[in-house]
Amino acid sequence: MSIPKQFFRVVYERSNLLSLDVVSGACAGMYFFADMMRISLFWYYYLLLALAVWTIYTFDHLLDAKKVSKIALSKRHRFHQQHFKRLAPALVLTGLAGAVLSFHFLTYERLLSAGTILFFLIVGVMIGIRLGNRKLAVAKEWLIATFYVAGIILVPVIQLDFGFISGNWLYYVPAYFILAWFNLVYFSYLDGALDRAEGHHSIMTVLGKRKTRNLLGTLSVVGLIYGLFLFFHLPSYFHRYTLVWALMMLTHVLFFMERPVNITEARRRLELIFSFPWLLLIL
Repeated sequence: MSIPKQFFRVVYERSNLLSLDVVSGACAGMYFFADMMRISLFWYYYLLLALAVWTIYTFDHLLDAKKVSKIALSKRHRFHQQHFKRLAPALVLTGLAGAVLSFHFLTYERLLSAGTILFFLIVGVMIGIRLGNRKLAVAKEWLIATFYVAGIILVPVIQLDFGFISGNWLYYVPAYFILAWFNLVYFSYLDGALDRAEGHHSIMTVLGKRKTRNLLGTLSVVGLIYGLFLFFHLPSYFHRYTLVWALMMLTHVLFFMERPVNITEARRRLELIFSFPWLLLIL
């Protein structure tokens, strides 16, 4: 019994270090909006999104790992330091594969152009924040949350026939943004000491612990009130989407209120929670 348990634990940890749970969460988010809009997406849209998300996140982690001159304190950064020579070529190959497959599958010019612009805009902003003034780091989590939401709704929105479906799906765009922003600010809050020690800048290192905690408290209240608004304002058809989103939001708020001792495990669980929308396949 111990061997399978240990095996699954290693797979679980490696998946997290390689950001595969983030990839799953992004694809689940796209499914969340596509299902709500009653749009059936081909499998290759999920593959292309997975490649793009993995490329962006791995690029970001490799930049962080390269910046740290000594052995990184963060397990994720240390992993990318140790496997830099393997991950860097894998990053290039994944990026090239994503580009080739995009030109092959995305025959719709508008979608290909929008996806390409968004991809390079994200990479450019990531580099710009690192090269810019330290205070720009305050906007890092906000920008990433904005790009994250834009990325998961891009394909469904472009394929949506606005003349045959209500605009109620729009209520979930700010809902997902609140969730993603809370997630990123909370991770910054948890990793504040490590970021300072390694020389990384984030909203936590710029604003400080008290202001960052106040922001998280505000987002908690806003998120929970917005969830109640969705339940009472939208038709019953949308209740299952509100329920899935509310479960993700509430879990984040509970983690924030309980102040977990094991930061690494808390991070893994919260990143995995973004895969909750896959529950819609059986609901």
